[in-house]
Amino acid sequence: MSSTLILGGGVTGLAAAWHLQRRGAEVEVWEAAPSVGGWMKTLPWEGGHLETGPQGVLWQKGTVVDKVFTAIGLPFQSPGTGARWVGKGGRLIPVPASPPSLMFSALMPLGAKLRMMAEPFIPVRGAEPEESLSAFITRRLGKGVATELLPAMVAGVLAAPAEVLSVDAIPKLRQWEATGSLVNGIRKSGVSHMVVPEGGMGQLPIKLAEHLSAVHTGLRAERLEALPNHRWRVSGGGEVREVDRLVLALPAFEASALLWPVAPGSAAALGSIPYTSVDLWHSRHTPLPALKDSFGFLIHPPEGHGYLGSLVPSWMDPQTAPAGVMQLRSFIGGAFGKPADLETWEGVQTRLQHWIPALDAASAVRHEFAENAIPRPELGHRARVAAALEALPTGIEWLSNARFGPGVRDILEGLEVWAGPEAH
Repeated sequence: MSSTLILGGGVTGLAAAWHLQRRGAEVEVWEAAPSVGGWMKTLPWEGGHLETGPQGVLWQKGTVVDKVFTAIGLPFQSPGTGARWVGKGGRLIPVPASPPSLMFSALMPLGAKLRMMAEPFIPVRGAEPEESLSAFITRRLGKGVATELLPAMVAGVLAAPAEVLSVDAIPKLRQWEATGSLVNGIRKSGVSHMVVPEGGMGQLPIKLAEHLSAVHTGLRAERLEALPNHRWRVSGGGEVREVDRLVLALPAFEASALLWPVAPGSAAALGSIPYTSVDLWHSRHTPLPALKDSFGFLIHPPEGHGYLGSLVPSWMDPQTAPAGVMQLRSFIGGAFGKPADLETWEGVQTRLQHWIPALDAASAVRHEFAENAIPRPELGHRARVAAALEALPTGIEWLSNARFGPGVRDILEGLEVWAGPEAH
């Protein structure tokens, strides 16, 4: 039986190992940190918890996400369809949950809404040349959507301006357009719901690891050496492995550092993929009726000045905070920069109270700095990824959310295709 070593015990590496193991492969995982999960961790916090990574995952019955959760025995709950807003023009404007309801939103003028309705009749364009995310949305939905709605939505997910990002930053868009239109693609794919695993998102990597035969934490790969017949020797932490297949389930910059001595072309391409850091401020407050059933709000970047928005984790996952407490999670900085007034909680709270005047002072605060946590697929990303993959030596592969997409759903779907069909 051929042997596979996966470097990286985040959700990408663990899910890749899970897929391969189900297909009969002998797989071992090395994770440099003391615990698995990467940025996807659920940390305890005074009668509840907080998330350092995604707050939830998009789920739909019968999809890869559903299959994985069921197979590893990970129960979850869905908060339902909550209210959400965009901060624009100095106030919070409701954003409808369904695309057709956008016709009644105050976010866009009538002309922009009418242009959006023409989307099903816009011709499908080929994948090349690569478009920016902003150009794609302008072409399909019109300039109004691209300038009035898209910036806040993208800033809230990727912490970067839509105009510098590739359309590949959100893979579903091209997949939907390939069906004839975005409307048709969304209709065919069905409605997905946000769900949260019991115990938080950090339970996903933990459960995946429990279903694997060999996961080692606190073990960092330090050197790669080519062996005859396209095999590889990996050394690190006093351990040595000789394997038939080596998978780097690492951020592009970490994979680049390992690859330089053996694959400089691939290393250079991976090293050119930028990443974004964000500050996360978790705070607890007296509940507000207006935010009782709410995902939260995102701020239109021209008005946010580094404040990207806030979620309401205590609504999405009641286990997050003690009863009678509202927990917020605010995002700061990213590619938009972090002004001096947002260096401290006092400044962040002032921004929060600008948009929610009734919000009281926080009873508890936690700060997390997510350094280089989010890949930034800027225009040209497709060529960078293709160059990196093409220059990899035989026997080495690279997997990452920078390759498959930013969401957990994107990663799990991409990995299922990468792993190939299961044996029966």
